[in-house]
Amino acid sequence: MTKETGTVKGLEILYFEEAEVQKTKGNAVSFAASGPLSVLYFKDYDRFVLQLNDWKYPLLHRLPITTTSERCYTLPALNGFEFKLKINSMMSKDALKNLETILMNNSRFAMKQQVGMMTKAEKSPDDKLMRHKGKDTSMMDKVTETAKNIMENIKAKTETMKMGTKHIDSTKKRTYLKDIKNKNFKKTAHPTFKKDFFDTHHKMTMDFMNKRKENPNMNHVMDFSDMKKTSENKAPTHFIFKEDLEEFILNNKDIKIM
Repeated sequence: MTKETGTVKGLEILYFEEAEVQKTKGNAVSFAASGPLSVLYFKDYDRFVLQLNDWKYPLLHRLPITTTSERCYTLPALNGFEFKLKINSMMSKDALKNLETILMNNSRFAMKQQVGMMTKAEKSPDDKLMRHKGKDTSMMDKVTETAKNIMENIKAKTETMKMGTKHIDSTKKRTYLKDIKNKNFKKTAHPTFKKDFFDTHHKMTMDFMNKRKENPNMNHVMDFSDMKKTSENKAPTHFIFKEDLEEFILNNKDIKIM
């Protein structure tokens, strides 16, 4: 998980190898995904985020999260929808206990039968995030723009094939077969990757996986404050595009609680 321009760092506090999430409204399911679940902490925002593939769910103090049984959670979503999150990994009880400690300290977490007993929780950290009018930051808009560009490129190529190349000027010289045979590719070939690229990448991957295995939050019941202080030497880090993370946070702020 390498750093790129415009990204923000999140520390993986917990990791569950198998989980699934569904977006539901009544009996209708509009979204479903499965894969590993990471619980990330972004120090810059003082925010915990649940991540499963492309699904990211920032925790807010005012959002009610409920559980009906062990490893099954219901989270509110926009427009009256709900997310049903189920952890299928047979992890240690300590890891699950730590997850629920994070939920209790970052949402209105309760058993289903305790929902009526919920009291108004403290406000979430004031990150002062605001949407800027006219600025396109949504993931769907980005996908739409990318698809549009692809279609335009395909259309342009199709038109070129129909019209031929009669009026197209080219500075490229024709290559003849005899020149290809006589050319010494060994002298002109250059490696695309640096010599130690794969060794470095392998080492980074191994370090990442070792930290995930040795993460103390997975094998010991921890205090909430101690989990926030987890060292980068003991847990892997992820990098997420800042604009995307802020959009996810703002979306959750838009959720209306009935």
